[in-house]
Formats: sequence, structure tokens, C-alpha cells
Amino acid sequence: MEEKAEQPTAHALNSDADVALSALQKVEFSSASHPIHWSSIKKWPIIAVYCLLQVFVTLSTTTYVSAEFLVQEKYGGSTQVVALGQSMFIVGTAVGPAFLGPLSDIGGRKWIYVVSIGVYAILNIGTALARNLPMLIIFQFLCGAAGSTALSNVAGTIADLFGDLDGAGQPMALFVMSANYGPSIGSPIGELIAENEHLGLPWIFWINVIIAGGFAIIMCFIPETLPRVVISKAAKAHKSSDPTELAVMEERIDVLREIRFVTSMAFRIMLTEPIVTFLGIYNGFAYGLLYLYLDGVFDVFVVNNGLSYMSADLTFLNFVVSVTIMFAFVPVQTWFYKRDRMRNGGIGRPEARFLTSLLFVWGFPISLLWFAFTCDGSVSFWSPVIAGGLLGFCDPLLWLSMLNYIADSYTNVAASAIAAFLIPSFLIAAACCHIGIVMFHNLGAKWAMATLGFISFGLVALVYVLYFFGARIRARSKLARKH
Repeated sequence: MEEKAEQPTAHALNSDADVALSALQKVEFSSASHPIHWSSIKKWPIIAVYCLLQVFVTLSTTTYVSAEFLVQEKYGGSTQVVALGQSMFIVGTAVGPAFLGPLSDIGGRKWIYVVSIGVYAILNIGTALARNLPMLIIFQFLCGAAGSTALSNVAGTIADLFGDLDGAGQPMALFVMSANYGPSIGSPIGELIAENEHLGLPWIFWINVIIAGGFAIIMCFIPETLPRVVISKAAKAHKSSDPTELAVMEERIDVLREIRFVTSMAFRIMLTEPIVTFLGIYNGFAYGLLYLYLDGVFDVFVVNNGLSYMSADLTFLNFVVSVTIMFAFVPVQTWFYKRDRMRNGGIGRPEARFLTSLLFVWGFPISLLWFAFTCDGSVSFWSPVIAGGLLGFCDPLLWLSMLNYIADSYTNVAASAIAAFLIPSFLIAAACCHIGIVMFHNLGAKWAMATLGFISFGLVALVYVLYFFGARIRARSKLARKH
């Protein structure tokens, strides 16, 4: 949704330009060359490759964790300083979309993918050959920024190919699923590499170089999906004289103006739109739970339950199972939303995106408290594993609901609104990498997880407040959709 909405944002304060651009978008959709008219056989492989790209990039956030003891052995530094390598990568993913998103509206998305992932591969050479810890941390930040193209462009590519939120519901669920697959499988993969005497620390990054290089080459052969570019090329190839297609060909975007607008509007929304601010804060907490959970793996499954390091890391795969179930559940959520829209005279309420979350948001405190009070080894280790699986279902489902809610509520400035939502999310998630170390050291696994469970009741309250009072809150906003 993000990239599709970015086209009008540079002119969002000019009503005449908005009307003209809206008409132009209608022209794009009516064109037979628009990617939305491509066959499913052509569209789904494109989405599959880009979602696999996201799995690859996001797993880097947790492969590093499994090798932190090697980083400490090689470079020295405290546990908190070494953890900066992970947290700064996450901060980089918050920074990158501010410029990679608008850039993709210039010459198209394809070459932004290719170039940014090519740069990601090169930057990983720097991490593999880092001479000291500060150098490693800096390169991790740069890698996060370059790799963030999987966040800033994949959602836009889905919008290019599948249209509105209803048509893109299942592809967006695949996007969310892939974002959660990466961190889940990264830890055991990192453990395998770290424990292999023939590989070790540098190969955590050398493997990234090889895979990223492979992705960059493969993506050279994937067709462009940005409608403006696709339609323009088709019109030129057929020497079209259709004035509507010519209007698409002549469209121009000022990239610097677009970047300035998206960034400044994002900060304006963060400061003036409580809906987005609180959703961003709590999504940061929800996203950070993945990393906080990883911090507790050693204490819970190695110390308390006597599993090996690798077996403990494999327990994180419960998130893979859970997020796959979430993907299968999304049509149910979509059905509830469509039924609500029909009852509302065909007008979709953004708050209806939370219909299923009214039930499943309770999974946050339930799963965390369940995990907390069964993680001491007094019962089977499968109990905290299943508790974590419940969290792995509720977490991405709520994230998807939040993304759809923001895209519904801030249609004219969706790119900036989503950026305002993601920036605090990723910054808080990065902070959780360090908070978890302190919490599990000072409180122990049981009370650290219990504390998170009690905090998560605030997330429950937020969803209920937005569902029942969201329309009133939006009515006071100058940017949110009122009807």
C-alpha cells in the first residue's frame, strides 16, 4: 500500500494537483497495460521472489545474535555494546524507507531493488572484514538501511499488482508472513554457522554477500511493476496516440520534493496524530517482543530446561508455524471486514480492520503470562514453546490490521503515515534488543516475561479504544479520513 499512496503525497497540500493526480491514477487503472491486469501466473512469482528477499534481509537481525559471543571474543566490548550490531541494523531499516520509497517513483521499483540489494551485498563485505567493533556496528547500520528496500518497496509492489486493500489482502498477508519468517529462522541459521569450525563469525556476513548478490542478479530479470513506467513503455512501444496514456507518459516527479514531503509529513503526523503515534509505539513493543523473546531463549530453554544451544534456538521456529496459520486465517479477517462494509452501506470503516483483533489481541497478555509462569523448568518445555506460538499468531495479525487501518485512515498521505508508524516501531524494537538484556539479567526469565505480559494489557486497551472511539478521534484530525 505504501508505494501506491506515495504518488499523490508530494502534492497532497494542493487540492487541484490532488484532483488531477487522482484522475491520472484512474487513467492508469483503465489502461490495458496496467500491471493489475497481468495474469496471476505472472504476478505471484514476482511477489514470491520479493517476499523471499524480505525473509533473507530480516533474518540478518537474528543471525547476528547467535554469533554475538564470537563478536565479543574477537573485538571485546560489553554485552550491551556488542548488541549494538543488531539494534543499529534495525535502526537502519527505519531510516532507509524515507528515501528508498520516493526514489522508486522516479525510474521504477525494479532498479531500486537491484541497486540497493547490490549495495547491501557490498556493505556486508565491510562487516565480514571489520577491523574493530565500531566499524562492524557502522556497517551493520548501513546494511540495515540498504536492505530496507524489502520494507519500502515490497508493499508498494503488491499495490501495483493487486490494487486496493481488498484485492491485495492475501499478498499483503504474505508480505507480513515473510517479515516474521526471517527473524524466526535467523537464530538457528546463525547458530549453525557460528558453531561450525570451518565457518565462524565472518561467514555470517560472507553468506549474506553471496545470497544478496544472487538476488540482485535474479531481480534484473523481473519485470518492472510501477504502473506509470509500465504504461509509458507500452505506449511508446505501440506508438500510442491515446491522450490519456500520453498524460501518463508525461508525468514527472520531483524526487527531492517527494523525499522532503514524505519525511516532513511523517514527523508532523508523529507529533500531531495520536492514532499513528500510539499505534507506532505499541507496534514497536509488539515487534520488539520477538527480540525480547530471543533474549530469554538461553535462560528458559538451556538453563531451566536443559536443552542444547541449537535445540533452544530451534524453539524459535514456533513463530514460523504460527505466522503460517495467520496467513491461512487472513481470508476470515477479510470476510469480517467486507461484511461490515456491506452493513455500512458499502462504506468501509477503518475501525473494522480490528474486528478479529478484538478477540486475538488478548493473546498478547495470555501468551506472555503463560510463558512466564511455565518457563522455570517445572513443566515440559513444550508449554512455553506453545505459549510463544500463540504470540507468533497474534503479533503479525495485529501488525497487518494496523497497516490496513492506517492506509484506510490516511488515504491522501498514506506513505507519510506509514513512515510515521514504522519509525517509532523500529526504534523501539531496536531499544528492546538492549532492554531485554537488562530485564533478563535483573529480573530473571519469569518476571521479565510477566512484566511484558502486564504491559501488553495496554495494547489490548488501545485496540478497544480505536475500535469504539476511532471515528471520533479521526473526526478531530486534519489529515485523517472522516467518512
